[in-house]
Amino acid sequence: MEYQWYFLLPFFVAAIVGVGWFFWQYRNEKRSIKLGITFLAAVLPILFFIAILLLMLNNDWANFILSVGVILVVFGIMLFPFVLFTTLFVSGIQLIRKEGFSVSHMLSLGFGVFYISFLIVWPLLSDIRTNSIYSFFYAYVSFVFLFTLSTFALYTISSFLNLIRNRRKKYRYIIVLGCGLRNGTEVTPLLGGRIQKGIEAYQQNPGSKIVFSGGQGSDETIAEGEAMKQYALQNGVPEEAILVEDRSVNTKENLLFSYECMEQDAQGDVGNLLLVTNRYHVFRALLLAKHLGIPCDGRGSRTKLYFALNAFIREWIAYLVFWKKKYITVLGVSFFLLGAAYLLRWFLHK
Repeated sequence: MEYQWYFLLPFFVAAIVGVGWFFWQYRNEKRSIKLGITFLAAVLPILFFIAILLLMLNNDWANFILSVGVILVVFGIMLFPFVLFTTLFVSGIQLIRKEGFSVSHMLSLGFGVFYISFLIVWPLLSDIRTNSIYSFFYAYVSFVFLFTLSTFALYTISSFLNLIRNRRKKYRYIIVLGCGLRNGTEVTPLLGGRIQKGIEAYQQNPGSKIVFSGGQGSDETIAEGEAMKQYALQNGVPEEAILVEDRSVNTKENLLFSYECMEQDAQGDVGNLLLVTNRYHVFRALLLAKHLGIPCDGRGSRTKLYFALNAFIREWIAYLVFWKKKYITVLGVSFFLLGAAYLLRWFLHK
């Protein structure tokens, strides 16, 4: 029995280290995919610790809890691919029916079809591993799929964690990002949700100011920032609490030009900043703000699920494109390492 309790010690230490690492990362810089890594580093050792502890206790309650946990994990692993595919497929069909057909609207549907095809079709091709070249190709493609899926999982976890609200923190400026106008002048429901979330944050932070950020598109008669301001005025926000940034044409310029506006208004330290956009867009906007050296937190407005899933996948793809050098480097290094391993095995068995 004494040996068994000593066996539990490494998992306890791993759990303590993991939790400490996670909170350190969350406190110092949560705008990173590392946050998802540290979260898993905290949660997984805790789960292993609890499972082994229940095995050691070996009483009726412990056995019951462990059995329920194992059943939930097994069913979760079995059902997850089906649930994910169904969700992506249904939301993709809904999006096309309600918003019309376009390549960008095919992302969630295409991702779902590719995901389930890989899980079903790819194992059936395992016979090609009898040939060394095909075996290498099979292993490498499998690695690329799993690595890419892992980045998606970590991006998703980090995104959700960055939506957690710090109720004790107060903000001096609230930046609301624009996203296009209807008929060139009207605030869309999507943009209206962002503005309402910004107004809510303004009301929760007395003395703060809202920065409405968005320039004038080629099909718009006024700048998005100005249209957002008029919307806010109609919803009770005083004009002196509003700043307008009307030059930007993308998220990067939204952040840079809005920060310039705040620096001019504050004439010094701008204090704590809050970035408001849709939930699916928050994390990538925060990553971009971090890249630009702009410290801020994020808050997101709700979006219909069928639209949000497709948009979130689009944001993740944009993340991969922005950090494509690191992504391609990992794939390239793994290609050569795996290739070297297969060559070595071929020479040893020659």
